[in-house]
Amino acid sequence: MEVRTRASRTPTPALPIRLDYDPALPISAHRREILAALAGDPVIIVCGATGSGKSTQLPKLCLEAGRASAGLIGHTQPRRIAARALATRLAEELGTTVGGAVGYQVRFTDRTGPGARVKLMTDGILLKELESDRELRRYDTLIIDEAHER
Repeated sequence: MEVRTRASRTPTPALPIRLDYDPALPISAHRREILAALAGDPVIIVCGATGSGKSTQLPKLCLEAGRASAGLIGHTQPRRIAARALATRLAEELGTTVGGAVGYQVRFTDRTGPGARVKLMTDGILLKELESDRELRRYDTLIIDEAHER
């Protein structure tokens, strides 16, 4: 696994949600390195094999690093079913429900509640938001997942 960084950022306090990490996932071995990168840089690139835990664990690492204090953690997926399934899985791992701290938005469905910290969405939803807000001010952090698809 490789983590690349750029520029700087100051972390904020962690949120009161469950932040457990599966030690069997390869990303868990890089937790400290990723947290340090998130604390020191506004842009990081995390590369890892399929099944390494990037999609499920990166949002939790962002929360632990204090992200979502000035806006949502936006997390894109190329397909609607992946966005919904990942939102359900992430909410379960955080000890919350979809529509609570974790929400999702796909075409025709928005289950992002007012207390959401993480929003899963399709690439198309993010592009649509970009049309009306070029700076994406709703977001503190963006995770562009599966960028090689489509």
